[in-house]
Amino acid sequence: MLSPRSVAIVGLSADAAKHGGRVLANLRKVGFAGAVWGVNPGVPEVEGVEMFENLAALPEAPDLVVCAIPAAAVPATVEEAGAIGAGGVVVFAGGFAEAGGEGERLQTELARAARSSGVRVLGPNSGGIIRPSTGLAASFLTCLDRPPEQIVSGPVGLVTQSGGTGSYVHNLAAAAGDGLAVSISTGNEADLGLADGITALVDVDEVKAIALVMETVRNGASFVDAVRRAHAAGKPVVACRIGTSQRGEQLMSTHTGALAAPAKVLDGVLDALGVTVAETPEEMLSVAGVMARAGKPAGDRIGIVTHSGGIAILLTDLAERAGVALPHPGQALRDRLQPLLQLGSSDNPLDMGAIIGGPARFAQVVDLFARSGDFDCVLAVSTAHPPAHTVERVDGLLDLDPPTPVVHLWMAGDVSDTGLAMLRGANRPVTTEPRAAIRAAAGMGRLATGSFEPAARPAPAIMDAIPRTEHEAKRTLTAWGLPVVEGDLATDAESAARLASDLDGELVMKIVSPAIAHKTEVGGVVLGIVGSDHARRAFDQIVGRVAAAIPDAAIEGVRVERMRAGIEVIVGMIDEPAFGPTAMVGLGGVAAEGLGAERFAPAPLTRQLAHRLVRRVPGLATLLRRHSGSDEALDDLAGLVAETSRWFVASGLEQLEMNPVAWTGERWEILDALVVGEGGRDGQTR
Repeated sequence: MLSPRSVAIVGLSADAAKHGGRVLANLRKVGFAGAVWGVNPGVPEVEGVEMFENLAALPEAPDLVVCAIPAAAVPATVEEAGAIGAGGVVVFAGGFAEAGGEGERLQTELARAARSSGVRVLGPNSGGIIRPSTGLAASFLTCLDRPPEQIVSGPVGLVTQSGGTGSYVHNLAAAAGDGLAVSISTGNEADLGLADGITALVDVDEVKAIALVMETVRNGASFVDAVRRAHAAGKPVVACRIGTSQRGEQLMSTHTGALAAPAKVLDGVLDALGVTVAETPEEMLSVAGVMARAGKPAGDRIGIVTHSGGIAILLTDLAERAGVALPHPGQALRDRLQPLLQLGSSDNPLDMGAIIGGPARFAQVVDLFARSGDFDCVLAVSTAHPPAHTVERVDGLLDLDPPTPVVHLWMAGDVSDTGLAMLRGANRPVTTEPRAAIRAAAGMGRLATGSFEPAARPAPAIMDAIPRTEHEAKRTLTAWGLPVVEGDLATDAESAARLASDLDGELVMKIVSPAIAHKTEVGGVVLGIVGSDHARRAFDQIVGRVAAAIPDAAIEGVRVERMRAGIEVIVGMIDEPAFGPTAMVGLGGVAAEGLGAERFAPAPLTRQLAHRLVRRVPGLATLLRRHSGSDEALDDLAGLVAETSRWFVASGLEQLEMNPVAWTGERWEILDALVVGEGGRDGQTR
């Protein structure tokens, strides 16, 4: 579909303003050299195009069929395309799942037609495919309403679930004198989707980075595989997420009929995959353009050179928000820099100070940074300077051939636009947006360090039975080698007294029943128990209250365990519908309710990815450092999360919730746990 030798336009008429006519005009404008046929039951005359009554009448099966017809006629046309062996079908029409009701039924019919006929379908509600290098413009989008010399190929490939946004990205690229290598608008994704687009672009030589405008992911496993394949091929993936707000999610359902994966789960997956996330389509394009042109650095050490103290401060702020560390220059580099600075600061970011030293000095300093061995990537920031210096300044930058990538941030204003045009004309990585520069440098560094590499998937483990109670869940977690708080099951008051004597200290006692998940609500928990006599009385008290509240509940006994206090987190695992096994970490205990501070990542996790996941929970790293005085608690929690994720994936469970897990000052201990097997919560087995 990206390199067709022939295109059939179904619904082509003599009206050039209709979608079919626009596709024909665009194919001619961009220079498509293959065969173009028109299909219309009325067989109207269209200048320069051979027309046919139906697809079956074509002289041969086309590589690409463009459906420029009403929604109701699309499924039958797809079946006809499959019957003649067409390569693929693009469907422009709306009125499918995004319209609800009859539209949903029609999209189901379209998907069935695609499966039964064996032809692949892009859409419905698609904006089509554009690939300037092959003259392909199977699209009606208004971004093509420009002179043909402005429709050029660039290093970025785009997959978008919003056709209109894709058109906007094309316009942004053209305005910068650039273009997109390929754009694929997937629309409602009745068949082909986001993952298919990414996979296809990996094999397109002119694509050096892949940009995504995404509302949701419908096939999580395929998406994960596609992104990993892109990164393995050295093609960074940059995403602009839309529909992250509650209102945005509501609008999505009327836009492309998206059945969205929960926003936070998707954000966690993107982070774990090493996808660089931008906030707007413009920023996405800028980041992708920089990453496509900069090359791969050796690591994540970023150095910044500027001659504005204010810009140095701004970039420091942005780097901190992006989690980017800016290492200090070594003494050898500081010594070489000193003669070149005018009251500036030889730190990172480097502020050159005054610029009276001439236009060549900036390139000298950038070269020293890039050759110092102290940095893996250098951000060269051109702020306002005498316009007369621009050409010589940029000539000096273009003459550099350093061993590390140099990214250019042009903040010099319109009086120096000549320099920006020179950098762009030389195909150098350049942006005018500070956030985009920092995001691109951070993304390049993360891909270089491999901190997104997936964990090895463990072999499945056989479980005799799904744990039905907290006590059974804790026995399972203990068998996995996880740090469960010390305790055991008491079946009568005397055994509770013996356990209290053995455990010593302050204790908690909790009802054990497969019928009771919320123990506190039925009087099934007593805190602050000290000594055997207290435990004996508490046992009778708990059993009596629970029996009165739920007379038919099967009571197995009472769990007696040590009371623990400390910083509490929740560690959860769930078999997420879109992405499969997924880990979650957040603030625990009562803080877990309603704060929205939890973060997600696909399981199983390496310790490195688990460490990143833990650090992403707002405020948790700072809280743990203040409490422990070091990163010990943070590191140990990452190990616990990684190990739990490995066992969860091996077990095949549906859900595991450990809340709270408390840092006692020496180690993490699991204070409460719930396990769910296939079929639902609280004891329903797989």
